[in-house]
Amino acid sequence: MTGEIIAVLAVLTFVVSNVLFRRTESHTSPAFINFFRTGIGTITFILVAVVLGIFTQIFLLPWTLWIMLFLSFLFGQVIGDTAYFQAQKELGTTIALAISMTFPLFTFILSLIFLNRAFDYKIILSIVLIGVGIIVIGKTKKSAVKESINSLDSNIQFHKLSSHASFKSIGYALIASLGWAIGLVIIDYATNQIDQILITDGISSIISNVIRFPFALLVLVIIVWRENRIADSSQYLRSFRKPSQTWLILLIASIIGTSLGAYLYTEAARTAGAIVMSLLASASPLFSLPLTYWFNKERITKFGFLGVISTILGVIVILI
Repeated sequence: MTGEIIAVLAVLTFVVSNVLFRRTESHTSPAFINFFRTGIGTITFILVAVVLGIFTQIFLLPWTLWIMLFLSFLFGQVIGDTAYFQAQKELGTTIALAISMTFPLFTFILSLIFLNRAFDYKIILSIVLIGVGIIVIGKTKKSAVKESINSLDSNIQFHKLSSHASFKSIGYALIASLGWAIGLVIIDYATNQIDQILITDGISSIISNVIRFPFALLVLVIIVWRENRIADSSQYLRSFRKPSQTWLILLIASIIGTSLGAYLYTEAARTAGAIVMSLLASASPLFSLPLTYWFNKERITKFGFLGVISTILGVIVILI
């Protein structure tokens, strides 16, 4: 029971942090949000490793594992998380989570290809349910765009604009899902290798994050620097000139979702198991519904809610 409670807390930290990050989007870009939270995560895990006296063990690992750990964070943190924050900016927290949390399906497919996992016919039903859910969500977003820009004179112009906006934002969420899946498959293999090399139990996630976070931070520093270089100095969105309230929210959300959340997620996977953790994570859009309404006044239509439920069911089918 303790593992299940920790798993629920892990999902809540992820949802709460994303809801808080949503409040900073008028002053920050998706890349900057990811850069800031990765910086906080880097500091956190290095301090934890130093306090536990295990920091030097990262130098006992072969360079091939360092490369794999870098690739896992390149796909999961840099590509996956940045794409997610872009999708959240355009779709809202609940719908972005509903689409991006389909990553267990991609993980299953990648496991079939690279880890020789046995084929299961449930994957077909999963793909159908997820596909229906995404189509429904896409049509819902097109309707929402139509209501907000009904002042346009040309129906053809509207159709191109709304279709492009809907598919582009959904595409970001799917990129996030695929990035997380690739990163998860790589880190699953890498952490098992770390346990075998170091002959330790329970610290592989800390060791791997000490290596992964700084690499991801370096890439994100370059991305943010490029954004800041081309941005107007008076713009809040991509420059470092932001209101103090924005900095405070970024700090709180990063501590909750990255520092505390990463620890809870790892501990939940260890105590409750990956299946339980994945099931609860796939239901995170339902956790986000009341929070997004309370904090950000986001609403979702009945039709959109059906799309969210369909994608969640599609993920659950592949996990059970």
